[in-house]
Amino acid sequence: MRNNDVLRSIRYMLDINASKIVEIFGLDGLQIPKVEVQNFLHGEENPEYVECPDAIMAHFLDGLIYFLRGRDESHPPIPKE
Repeated sequence: MRNNDVLRSIRYMLDINASKIVEIFGLDGLQIPKVEVQNFLHGEENPEYVECPDAIMAHFLDGLIYFLRGRDESHPPIPKE
């Protein structure tokens, strides 16, 4: 499954929009424009489609944990690989 598919699936499961996804990226310290998120959410047949890299997906997943559970200040952030 591609990162874009995972991003779309999570979006539908949680019923969140592109603005909320931008906010979730921000929780992990990544500032990303809304238009770039929208390009990740397009289908492959759309000419504006952009593939979501692994590094950006890692920021989203960490931000999603902070969004759903909150940040644990007693643990340092895990470096991205």
